[in-house]
Amino acid sequence: MFLNIIRRTVQSNIKNVNYNVLRYSSSAGPKDEIKDALDIEASLFENSLLKHEPVSTRDALRKHKTSNTRQKKQSATKSAAIPSTSIIKSTVAKNAVPPIKRDPAPLIKDSELNLEFTRLSLQDPLMSTLLTEVRSRKRRDKNNQIIIEGRRLIAEALQSGLRMKSLFFSQKDQLALLREPVAQAQEEHKTKIYKVPQHDLKTWSSLVTPPGLMALFERPSLKGVEQQQSHAETLPITVVCDNIREPNNLGSIIRTCAALPCSQVVVTHGCCDPWESKALRGGCGGQFRLPIHDDVKWEQLALHIPPETADDCHVFIAENNLEKLKEQNGVAIEYADLQNIGAHNILIIGGESHGVSEDAYKFMELVGNRGKCVYIPLAKGIDSLNVASALTLLLFELRRKLIG
Repeated sequence: MFLNIIRRTVQSNIKNVNYNVLRYSSSAGPKDEIKDALDIEASLFENSLLKHEPVSTRDALRKHKTSNTRQKKQSATKSAAIPSTSIIKSTVAKNAVPPIKRDPAPLIKDSELNLEFTRLSLQDPLMSTLLTEVRSRKRRDKNNQIIIEGRRLIAEALQSGLRMKSLFFSQKDQLALLREPVAQAQEEHKTKIYKVPQHDLKTWSSLVTPPGLMALFERPSLKGVEQQQSHAETLPITVVCDNIREPNNLGSIIRTCAALPCSQVVVTHGCCDPWESKALRGGCGGQFRLPIHDDVKWEQLALHIPPETADDCHVFIAENNLEKLKEQNGVAIEYADLQNIGAHNILIIGGESHGVSEDAYKFMELVGNRGKCVYIPLAKGIDSLNVASALTLLLFELRRKLIG
């Protein structure tokens, strides 16, 4: 009964196809359409004569394996016929569409501010090209550049004598607050100024609320900072940062050292970048007024000690973990009881999470009995202070002993 139904269906389809063939031929239709109709008729007739026969699992797997082998041979033949990648690339390069030439951004001469600046359009590639180089630490170190955000920090950098290469602003009133130093920088160093949409500044800013001003500076050189520091009376103290992973904490440490002022700051390998945007904001200009040795390995630390004070150099480790002190068999004294101060003093401060490393204790052993651990007494239940707060207490106590 089921076979009869199929045959009736096929016969009705054949009649429809024949009718279409006659209609196409009588109406002088295209030959391709007549051929398609005849192919459909033949296909329907052949499928109606097919009979369903059960197939064993072994035969099915055998056929599947044979078909896979054929497909692999065919794919290998096709891949051999495909041209090489170099040929494809050369063909694409020849047929590539030339880049669209953009009109140069307009240069505006503002008589009110006495400044010249270029107006950039939204998402202008020039801004992304300049800032991408500075956001990468590797490229930033290679090009000796830093990025500074905010009016106050830019003013600190200009006052410290740093060379400003580029300045981006979104609002004219913000630029007006720095008109005189920016005008001087543009005249002396040919600083380029760009007016950009607020959206672009927000995209590239590392802050939640962009201040509206962003500048690219040359990083201060050690020689220049040392010459600037020679006019001030510095204390014979070197602060060594160990395992400081938070940029805000590192910036606060540098700010405190600049306020004392210390002789220098050594940032060991494994700490965060002192020239990163958040660290610069936390330093509030301290990086511009203090010699900073970055990414120093422990075996190189002795090279940063003034050679004339090597025989009377004292090492202090800030450590409030009493259990760790017992393991190291170190001599621990309360910070207020500091007595033996050397010709030069090295204070090692560790991060809040990881603390002071084993390398710091090995370095302290090099000076023998001139090395001590210093702790700050705290109330019961309080493990430690913020690293910047603890350093402030220790440094100003050292200062009191040195001056008094």
